[in-house]
Amino acid sequence: METSTKSDPQKVEYESGIQYIPISLIETNRFNPRQRFDEEELDELIESILEKGILNPIIVFKKKNDNKFVILDGERRYRACLKLPDIQEMPARILLKQPDKLESLSIMFHIHHVQKDWTQFAISMTLIEIIQEKGMNPEKLSQADKKELVKVTSLSEYKINKYLIFQDYPKDVIDRFLRSEIKGNPEPGADPDILLEMHRPIKQIKQIMPEILEQYSVSKIIDSCIKKKAKEIIKTNKEFRFLSKCLTAAKGRRINPHRLKEEIIGFIKNISTTPESIYKKTSEAFYQIDSVNKSVEALINELNDLNLANITHPDKADVTKKLKKLIKLIESRFNV
Repeated sequence: METSTKSDPQKVEYESGIQYIPISLIETNRFNPRQRFDEEELDELIESILEKGILNPIIVFKKKNDNKFVILDGERRYRACLKLPDIQEMPARILLKQPDKLESLSIMFHIHHVQKDWTQFAISMTLIEIIQEKGMNPEKLSQADKKELVKVTSLSEYKINKYLIFQDYPKDVIDRFLRSEIKGNPEPGADPDILLEMHRPIKQIKQIMPEILEQYSVSKIIDSCIKKKAKEIIKTNKEFRFLSKCLTAAKGRRINPHRLKEEIIGFIKNISTTPESIYKKTSEAFYQIDSVNKSVEALINELNDLNLANITHPDKADVTKKLKKLIKLIESRFNV
């Protein structure tokens, strides 16, 4: 890897070779967003170390003001070794210089994101720290800002937008999901993807039914979603998209907004109410009509483009029979 610079903090240079550092001189990194270390995983790692040794060196930098080494990658290995009194030192790759906070975050981000060690909220919180260190406004990121973040984090622009969605929620919601991720036994139903799927419906409620949020907070709405997921009343997060479909129809004045408002309040208050049930009661027929209209338009175009000269008499008779059947169905269903 190349020499680290302020403009390109993810590039670093190591001292040559792997060195062995006394465990007593190693420190954890206070900037490490990873806060949960599963005891069962640690026990498995301890067994592996006892059987095969430490297969991968940790990555550290040496502090300027003392002889301590700070971990950039390998805290789980370090914690496992602390439980093994016979291990007095660890193999390590050492950075040539001590990184600043932004460089440290960027290096850890690249290492841990690639290894998939971090949870979704760990990635989100680290991304916010990087944005703040870069002096950017997370609520008004320019295209140039996003390109810089792609470079610093190796995340795609799509994933950057995804992880920033978490930060749109109130602090108590963020803290709740963070606590759940840190726990060895996460809160049932507290799936971070709920926040991704509910982001659009909540924005739509703010736009067209703000009175709902005057009565029920965003935290209350998310609490209801978590409880429904925990009890498997809602089985997949994609089911929340039915709410957005309903609200889109209401915004376009395709359905009665007052009725939908009552159904959404029922969704918040009653654990048995699902987004799909609201959709079926309020909006399904209108989306079906849209589908029928598109099919009719396509059929009309097909018939207009049809070259009858190249069609046999039996085929004409068959199509005519089916079209007459369609006409009768239309007359009976639409009372015309």
